[in-house]
Amino acid sequence: MLDRFNMRKMSDEKKKKEKGKEDFRSSLTDAYKSFDAELDETKEKDKQKKQEIIEEGIERIEKKSTKELGSSKILTSKILDIRQKAGMTQTIGTAGKIKTPILFGKDEFKQKLVRELLVIGTEELADIGSAITIANLVDYFRETRPNWKIKTGEILEVLKVMEKKDVIPKRVDIGEEEVLIRFKPIELSADIQQVLILSTGLPFLTIEKIASHLGWPIERAQNTLTLMNKLDIAVLDEETGNYYFPGVSDI
Repeated sequence: MLDRFNMRKMSDEKKKKEKGKEDFRSSLTDAYKSFDAELDETKEKDKQKKQEIIEEGIERIEKKSTKELGSSKILTSKILDIRQKAGMTQTIGTAGKIKTPILFGKDEFKQKLVRELLVIGTEELADIGSAITIANLVDYFRETRPNWKIKTGEILEVLKVMEKKDVIPKRVDIGEEEVLIRFKPIELSADIQQVLILSTGLPFLTIEKIASHLGWPIERAQNTLTLMNKLDIAVLDEETGNYYFPGVSDI
């Protein structure tokens, strides 16, 4: 009887010890998890801080060396290369703080291309209404970013995904196999689209020419061009009365 009591007592003590070990292991595991989470957070903060330092440093160099950059293709190429590696926009003098949605996950090249296209559309093309034909966009990209090794198909693929994910508005068919890409919402009425189609391949248009070619009253042509001018899709030369269409005309 005594032996049974002692055995039960020993068994209870053993269970308590084992439970104590389990509790200790559990608390230790939780402590490690918490520590890992803190480490990850610290690493992310360090990464962000490092990125900020790199961007600020590059911008300081560019501000101090404006003349040298303008006259040296080699120096410009090196700065652009550094910018690309740092994940910055490929236009010297821009901070590239545009928020870029994650569309391609681990595909860093296409993800950087998304960022670059947004910088072009929302910053660099703002003065022409952030609207441009695909052909002109491809030409503009290659002229302003010579260090990018890129194919037309890669730009087209990324643009399609940006449209599908509603990052940019849907493209507009303006005839003659020309497609207009818009980087900000613009209400393109049927009249505006007809003028854009008419302007394709022409250096400029006038109110009279539009009215004549489209069979419109002068007032309708004037109202359409005034709206296009306000949207920055058309640019008026006040001396000649000519309207130019930078996003559609050949670059």
